[in-house]
Amino acid sequence: MAAPEISVGEPVTASDTTSTAPARRAPLTRRVLALAALLIPLNAWWLTETEYVRYTDNVTTQALFFNVITLLLLLVGVNRILRAVRPAWVFTPQEMVALYVIVAVASGLAGHDTLQILFTTLTFPIRNASVQTDWTDKIVRHLPGHLVISDKEAIDALYSGNSTLYRWEHVQPWLVPLGWWAFFTLLLVWTMLCLVTLFRRQWDAERLTYPIAEIPLQVIAEERTLFRTPLLWLGFAVGASFQLSNLIHALFPSVPAVTTGVHNFSTNVFPWSAAGPLPLTSYAFAYGLTFLLPTQLGFSVWFFFLLSRLELVGAAMLGYTEWGKFPYVQQQGVGAIFGFFLAIVWAARGHLTRVWRMATGDRSVALDDSEEPLPYRLAVWGLIAGMGGLVCFAVAAGMQWHTALLYLGILFIIIVVTARIRAELGLPTFELYQVGADQVLPRVAGTNAWTHGDMTVMSLFFFLSRTHRQFPMQVQVDAMHLGRRTQTPLRSLTAVTLLASAFGIVAAFWAFLHATYRVGYESAEFQGPAVWAFGRAPWQKMEGWLGSPTPPDTGTIQAYLFGTVFTLFLSAMRARFVWWPFHPAGYLVSGSFGLFRLWLPIFVSWLVKVLLLRYGGLGAYRRALPFFLGLVLGEFAAGFLRSVLDLAFGLYLPAGSGIGGL
Repeated sequence: MAAPEISVGEPVTASDTTSTAPARRAPLTRRVLALAALLIPLNAWWLTETEYVRYTDNVTTQALFFNVITLLLLLVGVNRILRAVRPAWVFTPQEMVALYVIVAVASGLAGHDTLQILFTTLTFPIRNASVQTDWTDKIVRHLPGHLVISDKEAIDALYSGNSTLYRWEHVQPWLVPLGWWAFFTLLLVWTMLCLVTLFRRQWDAERLTYPIAEIPLQVIAEERTLFRTPLLWLGFAVGASFQLSNLIHALFPSVPAVTTGVHNFSTNVFPWSAAGPLPLTSYAFAYGLTFLLPTQLGFSVWFFFLLSRLELVGAAMLGYTEWGKFPYVQQQGVGAIFGFFLAIVWAARGHLTRVWRMATGDRSVALDDSEEPLPYRLAVWGLIAGMGGLVCFAVAAGMQWHTALLYLGILFIIIVVTARIRAELGLPTFELYQVGADQVLPRVAGTNAWTHGDMTVMSLFFFLSRTHRQFPMQVQVDAMHLGRRTQTPLRSLTAVTLLASAFGIVAAFWAFLHATYRVGYESAEFQGPAVWAFGRAPWQKMEGWLGSPTPPDTGTIQAYLFGTVFTLFLSAMRARFVWWPFHPAGYLVSGSFGLFRLWLPIFVSWLVKVLLLRYGGLGAYRRALPFFLGLVLGEFAAGFLRSVLDLAFGLYLPAGSGIGGL
């Protein structure tokens, strides 16, 4: 295996970056388009059944989706056959990148943290408006008519099930609302693509390593050497055994299984009980992905996680035991987001200034943007137009202008930060759970500062602020890095992303409607948490705002400020001193539920990596890396096979029994 391709998560030298990529070729061939037309709707249906209805797997809560990795493995197998029988038909690396991006983009949109949330949010208040809830007056009459479905019969059939989408009276009520939401989502995708264009060159100049993208890159560009490594196959067998043993155990309970998933351990002993349950997780892929983390970040993540638990214990000893209050662990994380964003923009200030001058017609600035995803001028003005369109959409839905600007401003700060974390650090997952603009604005100004329309639109935008885990920009930054490493034209990948997004949005809405009219939200067959987690949660929160107004929260504001300043301090120390061990991103995600559940794999993989580098050097790390890549590939491939068998044979495996819980 070529050394430059596997030195993931560590600094590289100039000699390490010598490119051996093949000649540049267009990725959008006829067979790629044909496969995209087949795979996108099939993938949307599979995701809906697996994540939404049966809830046996959480495919899209990880940074790396196991369906797209399995697709690449299948393409590698197909290429092996084609090389023997018809070499001219072998899929090129550029075609494989395009197919990876197409399915990853479509999966992110149809997945657990995006349109699945929106679709459920739209119907819940109308279904549950009654004399008892008084939601007709409190909520339903304030809903924008062009964005929600008001046909009660169509909604009732959706919840009761045993019906079908393929009746005009069920199709017609959805056309206008879902058309507007498709436009809004595509506008989000476009705006994020503009941001990727503006930051891509700067982030490459900072030598970000894109660790998550390294796994598909290895499969695509290094498959001839990667799959000849015995350690990879050992890791593959270990990873696959995790999922296959669980499958056998589900079918034959007397057969023991490898313990995987999230298991919480708690104590009733005060004050240690204030730390909450301690999760232990043993997914094979988690050990593999966390091995790719830079050692500084791996240390910072588990250190700040333990520190946050000690903060809670210390606060309890002082008498502070109320959830969400002092020591304001999650609120410190929000402040850290703002601080991290300021550090990102400050580091890029020179580049962004030159881009702005070029976009506004300053001919003294000579920047070659021919290799960028979009021309700089189009990216700058496209970003402004995209943000303007999003603000207009929010205002038309009932939000005040200044509220829309504040809400979307906070949202895009979080989007840039999560994309940067993905590009620089490659966290296997994270979950900034309900700490976004719909939490910040009421806490800072009090709930009475916002109108009924503001609260309604914030509730409709719940899919943007529930977890902040799978924004399209995160897949986009990886896509452009894959393009650079495989000599795939970035502008072609921009077209791939936009086409996959447009088709993926339509396919996702179709799959949700197809499944829910058949199954019904309120039937025993629907196992997922969508009704209470995506449907009830935002509207109950709005009901709380209306029924129990709260003043500005001084403690939260102070925690925001502290988190911002402390993160800037950590960033400054890291920039000035090589020996500084604390990464600001570790502090930022210390309150993340997703990483909270992965502290054990992060600690174990960090310790193994530190020992390898300390006693064996970079050579030992590189020799061990295929084993950890194999853990990821093996569990992902076996997990996908398990889900296919579940659907094909109607096994109805227990909810959460696959790759999930993060």
